[in-house]
Amino acid sequence: MEYKKLNNLVGWFVFIIATATYVLGVEPTSSFWDCGEFITSAYKLQVGHPPGAPLFMLIARFFTIFVPQDLVAYAVNIMSALCSSFTILFLFWSITALLKKLQLRREKVLDQGNIWAIMIGGVIGALAYTFSDSFWFSAEEGEVYAMSSLFTAVVFWSILKYDEVADKPHATRWLVLIAYFMGLSIGVHLLNLLVIPSIAFVYYFRNFKVTRKGVIYTFLISMVILGVFQSIIIPGSVKLASKFELLFVNSLGLPFHSGLIFFLILIAAGIVFGLNYTKKKEKPLWNTVLICLGVVLLGYSTYTTIMIRSAANPPMDENNPESVFSLLSYLNREQYGDRPLLYGQYWMAPLDPANPRRDGNPVYTKGYTVKSGERTIRTYAANFEASQFIESSKLPNLSIETEYIVSDDQKGAKYNYDPEFCSIFPRMYSPQDNHISQYKKWSNFEGKPIRTRDPQTGQQTILRKPTVGENLRFFFAYQIDWMYWRYFMWNFAGRQNDIQGHGNHTDGNWLSGVDFIDEQRLGNQEKITETQKNNKAYNKFYLLPFILGMIGLVFHLFRDIKGWSVVMLLFLTTGLAIVVYLNQYPLQPRERDYAYVGSFYAFAIWIGFGAYALYQMAREANLAVLKKIAIPSLGAGAFLFLVEAASGSDHGLSYSILYISVVALIALALFSFIGTKVKKPLTQAALALLVTIPVPLIMAAEGWDDHSRAKRETAVAFAKNYLDSCAPNAILFTNGDNDTFPLWYAQEVEGYRTDVRIVNLSLLNTDWYVDQMKRKAYDSDPVPFSLSEYQYRQGTRDIVFLDNSKNKAGLYVDVDRIMDFVKDDGNKVQTQGGESVFYIPTKRFSVSVDKDKILSNGTVAVKDSSLVVDEIKWQINKRYLLKAQLMVLDLLATNDWERPIYFAVTTGADAYLGLQDYFQLEGLTYRLVPIKSNNSNPNVSGRIAADIMYENLMQKFTWGNMDTEEIYMDENNLRMTTNLRLQFSNLADEFIAAGDNEKAKEVLDKAFEVMPEKNVPYNRIVQPLVEGYYQIGDTAAANRLSVRLFEIFEDDIDYYTSLEPEFLVQDRREMEIAQMVANRIVQMSGRFGNDTALTEDLRARLQVLNQKVTEANEKLQSRNQRISF
Repeated sequence: MEYKKLNNLVGWFVFIIATATYVLGVEPTSSFWDCGEFITSAYKLQVGHPPGAPLFMLIARFFTIFVPQDLVAYAVNIMSALCSSFTILFLFWSITALLKKLQLRREKVLDQGNIWAIMIGGVIGALAYTFSDSFWFSAEEGEVYAMSSLFTAVVFWSILKYDEVADKPHATRWLVLIAYFMGLSIGVHLLNLLVIPSIAFVYYFRNFKVTRKGVIYTFLISMVILGVFQSIIIPGSVKLASKFELLFVNSLGLPFHSGLIFFLILIAAGIVFGLNYTKKKEKPLWNTVLICLGVVLLGYSTYTTIMIRSAANPPMDENNPESVFSLLSYLNREQYGDRPLLYGQYWMAPLDPANPRRDGNPVYTKGYTVKSGERTIRTYAANFEASQFIESSKLPNLSIETEYIVSDDQKGAKYNYDPEFCSIFPRMYSPQDNHISQYKKWSNFEGKPIRTRDPQTGQQTILRKPTVGENLRFFFAYQIDWMYWRYFMWNFAGRQNDIQGHGNHTDGNWLSGVDFIDEQRLGNQEKITETQKNNKAYNKFYLLPFILGMIGLVFHLFRDIKGWSVVMLLFLTTGLAIVVYLNQYPLQPRERDYAYVGSFYAFAIWIGFGAYALYQMAREANLAVLKKIAIPSLGAGAFLFLVEAASGSDHGLSYSILYISVVALIALALFSFIGTKVKKPLTQAALALLVTIPVPLIMAAEGWDDHSRAKRETAVAFAKNYLDSCAPNAILFTNGDNDTFPLWYAQEVEGYRTDVRIVNLSLLNTDWYVDQMKRKAYDSDPVPFSLSEYQYRQGTRDIVFLDNSKNKAGLYVDVDRIMDFVKDDGNKVQTQGGESVFYIPTKRFSVSVDKDKILSNGTVAVKDSSLVVDEIKWQINKRYLLKAQLMVLDLLATNDWERPIYFAVTTGADAYLGLQDYFQLEGLTYRLVPIKSNNSNPNVSGRIAADIMYENLMQKFTWGNMDTEEIYMDENNLRMTTNLRLQFSNLADEFIAAGDNEKAKEVLDKAFEVMPEKNVPYNRIVQPLVEGYYQIGDTAAANRLSVRLFEIFEDDIDYYTSLEPEFLVQDRREMEIAQMVANRIVQMSGRFGNDTALTEDLRARLQVLNQKVTEANEKLQSRNQRISF
């Protein structure tokens, strides 16, 4: 068959396979993390978190137009699935293009064997990427990474198309198309820009003679182009526009946006003039450059959507980027702070004693300034507020002037660190205590002692600075090995489980399935627990995709070093270069493998080359090649084995190299032998397909159950449960992504419980978010904050210090008086550094209670009226309050018990401001009530409203199909179910304490009904539920669950005690917890149960377990003694 037709047909066949895979497994509604936010922003064209994704938003909006409200999320998820399957299509075409070029260098005409072998290489590489862990994950949800991958694939394919026709007329149209895609991709994600170095080298290799100097220049030019995108086109153009805007508005008195409009016209006119000029002067290169610049800016113009929609003040309007200044901050992601890259401080670095601070860039905001002549009276963010001030003021000759004002001059806002504690390429910089302990662990920190002066006391002290070796050890051990290579091996070797790991051997590691390799890194694999085996992400690829890719990498290197260099550049820039740029700190909140899918894409190309290489071995039957590969690979493995043995290290690396080498050599030898027996090229190609197709099939079979999200609707169900835990017209404080974004989705897309106002405490530290909370949204009235905009504007009251020394009598001060004090601009104190700051002269607070009011509006049930206090009193044990915490105080002062105030149970104690004694648990939320409770239950803050909570859990809550279908529950979902089980247990305990065993049984039965073991594996959180059954006398259920729970922890202890000491030391605490739970189960059975035989059996088995734990602890003690010696 003709090559072109076959290439298209097979490509679309692979596309159909990928589409079917992704569409069948797509999540029917929103997922956790950013998905709810992205889907919400798309559905109503609202503004998501920086730096935004306007093109994604517009395309996703198109997909949602054609479906009803309840299918919006499904439509966006389908869009991601299609983007992913089109990525696979272009990957296939890229692999075949590279293989075709390689083969045509050796033979001018492709015979049918070569054609089919090229197709097979494309199929194997494309299908391997189809079923790769990280890419498959992104394909099933409404996030930007699937579309970003499509742009990467299209751009890379386009440069290969250019390479085919570079010497033909109009070939540069491919370069213009690439530039346009680059510009568009900025509106999705910046990852696509990392293809630029590969593009530059394709262009160089095609148009110039290769020299060492040329290669260096090409690399430098590609870095410059990347820098132009990253620093000039994206933020630089907006920054320049801001200069015009400031000039036109503040100096020339023109309206807002006039400078921006002039700048856009100037840019357009300049490009048009340049195009005409270069055409007239016959300068085709510069003409092409200007065309490319023009289409890049055209693609980038999707960001005007962000400004336009922000100006409409939608309910979700993050950072409020409606002016060119706020857009610049939005693009620069300023709210997330910065991190050192090439030079900077280590974590312990003190400030430079000579020059501790430097100024930042002033923050400009739109303002309507009330003036009396030239004198500024007050500045407002909205025109109507300024007009109201003039109407209510008795001052004469007042006028309103529009201008940009400096809301925060950023004087001394940046730190200068002592150069003695700075370094080039600093990797360990975060001063958070939990990060510091991890830095020390990963780097084997000892440090270099340096004498310095303590800036607080002025006394001489010694600080230990990481050595260069320790800095690099952290870089290699954590940032490269743990945060990149581990993810790479998930995709091409196998995966241990879907539990996020932080360096321990039981969670989140890569796993090959070859026991003698895995046990070197992960400990005993023969006795891993049932729970570990049943984790759906327990995937064994036996290193086969990796081996095939390595065969392809080596084959490509020796057959076409230019093509290999292009793919290798793509591999490095989308992999290790990102590692260097991100400079990630330890204990990341989630796994970050999605950031490196471009690197995995490049390796999938080599997997395709690996399949083709086997065909070529059969075609050439060259046994000499085997010797060239065998000697260095097996020699390297043997040498590493000896080094490991001499150093006392494990043999994980040497065993891996030897295994990979042996399998690769067997495959190559097999096809070399086939080549001596089978001479027909088509048969050789068919045999290459037969041997390599199991690789993607194994990946598909192993990965299906942990990538298919079909029927799973838990994220939205849990979000609705949060909302249903609130009374009407409530204010609900949340904190993290997963207790905020799904709730936004439920309200904004599905219109669910729009009477509840969600207030994210992290965002409440910003003035723009406070502004939004003060506006009505759907059925939710404005949050009744009393502070005016100019009083919480950025740079004003960002931090308010607490000074309890001024409250010598220890009085509790009413928050009304506190807020009056805070609003007075004159109430400031001087810090030791001479800075004037706002403060509150107490740490003790109170809120008065109108008993008649709280009873009439249902804040407290009438039956609990005797428990109501006259005022709530509490203490905040902090040095200072952030703006969000100040706004919570403001709400307590102004709300006057009008609207119910709730805190999500997942916000954490730090967010509660010490109010826990006045909390009332009603489901997944705590309600603030004027009833003081000293609950002894460590899992509950305050009291439990049993009747309300019963109605919520038993009647209102939904379960997202985890109660009826067998669905994939990943770690994020299981974290939520842990919380739910705790709440069921708490409610059951409350009914048991009240003597209502009937309702307690209903609650306990419901807990197991909605969270069956097939979806939510039993863990130690189940033990209190089992105890509840014993306490109400349902010994049949209790005994059955006790036996099952004991089996689980018996299995755990068997596994832990089978480990070698170097692994057991990591699991000692878990082993002791398992032992404690097993002991508790036996105690419950003996105390409450009526089955003596069962109790005796459990007790005997426990005795065996205790003996095993004792022996394991003795092994650990012996190991520790050897280490100490």
